[in-house]
Amino acid sequence: RRPAAILFCDLEDSGLHSRRLSSKAYFEMIRELTTSIDEAVIEGGGIVGKHAGDGVSAFFLAEQAGGEERAARGALEAAAAVQGIARALDLASGPVRVNVGIHWGATLVIGQVVTGGRLEVTALGDEVNQAARIQEACRGGRSLASKDLIERLDPEASAALGIDPGAIAYEILGEMPDASAKARRDAGGIAVAEVGPQAR
Repeated sequence: RRPAAILFCDLEDSGLHSRRLSSKAYFEMIRELTTSIDEAVIEGGGIVGKHAGDGVSAFFLAEQAGGEERAARGALEAAAAVQGIARALDLASGPVRVNVGIHWGATLVIGQVVTGGRLEVTALGDEVNQAARIQEACRGGRSLASKDLIERLDPEASAALGIDPGAIAYEILGEMPDASAKARRDAGGIAVAEVGPQAR
């Protein structure tokens, strides 16, 4: 059981891009996007988890990063990099928006799952499901982070990331208009705030 930051990201309007682009161009866009996201996760000190369609999960282990604060900061840095990657993609199908949800897991069970055809890293725990629901509540290329994660930052990291912990305004996930019934059920009481350039 390991404490870790959890990141989920997913391409918004993937069906629209798929219809507007040729199959080859869409495949190349997904390949470029997921490769760049993987690189951002690794640069932030994280471990890439599952790729599911146009979505990616990642984990930033406290023991590997050098403490809880560094793991939380690494996940937020990766989220900022992902948003920069999305904005840099110039497609005929329209702007690329990637929605990111970031949460903290205190006691995740993390390990490798090996099947006959693949090897992947996965994590289990309530917080993993909650992180997925946070991401699902995002729209318009937003990054939402939980209060549990943000409050692990020290003042230096907060300043570097443009976050003012004393002034930040949290929303309750279950009260957000884009929260699904599943998000309200699994993570409705979690406090989240927008992070990144759009939040400033």
